[in-house]
This record gives sequence, structure tokens and C-alpha cells, in this order.
Amino acid sequence: MTHRRTHLWISLLVGLAVWGAYFVHFLQQMRRGETGGLVLWFLGALVVIVLAETVATSLIAWLFRRRARALDEGPTLQAALKASHVALMLLIVLALAAAVALALASRFGWSLDLSGARGQVIAANALLAMVVAAELLRAGLTLALLPRR
Repeated sequence: MTHRRTHLWISLLVGLAVWGAYFVHFLQQMRRGETGGLVLWFLGALVVIVLAETVATSLIAWLFRRRARALDEGPTLQAALKASHVALMLLIVLALAAAVALALASRFGWSLDLSGARGQVIAANALLAMVVAAELLRAGLTLALLPRR
């Protein structure tokens, strides 16, 4: 397995685990009607993601340094570009869907109450979910498109 493929697997698995745990906690907090402490959970999730990916990727690179091959720019680069393009399109669709939801809410006179703490937390986490979904799609699709060796 190449270093690139290993890094993508680490990114995908760590992202699923950490962000999955975060969003489960977020939904539990919302069900209880609480918003306190979510900022610390968010910052903690970011720290765990950065540390876990850095440590795991560094360890893999060090353990497999003798078997490292030169990066195959053609197919590997094409896979990364295609996956990045699809992830960007997903992010654009999600952002446009959020804009449509806000526009429709204002058109029909519905109040989403984004001025209160609860509304702001929900909006921030909706935006975070969009970015996390796009990034996980990018990593997974890149893995799927990488040529088998």
C-alpha cells in the first residue's frame, strides 16, 4: 500500500470516528435542549483529528520508509483531481440547498431564530457537517479511484 493510500485511509477512518462521535454528541445535546460545552467538543474534535492524523501518518511513513515508491503523478493525480472536483460540487450543492432553505423560510414567514444561541449552534454545525461530508467524500472517492497495484 502506498503512503498516499495509507494517508487517505487514516484520514477517512479518523474522520468518520471523530466527527461521528462529535455529531452524535451534538444531536444528543440538541435533543436535551442544551448548547453549552459544544465549543469545547468542537475544539477537542479538531485537536484529535490533527493529532491522530499527524501521528498515524508520520508513524506509517517512518515504518514504511524503505518501501516508499515515487509518486505516480498520472493516475494518482487524476484520481485526486476527480475526487476533489466531486467533493467541491457536493459542497456547492449543500451550500445552495442551505441558501434555498433560508430563502424559502423567509418567503413563507418562518422564523429559524438564528439570533439565539441554539439557532447559531445549529447553523454552525450544519455548515461543519457540509465541510465534513465533502472532505470524507473526497478521501473515500480518491481511494476508490486510485489505481490498484
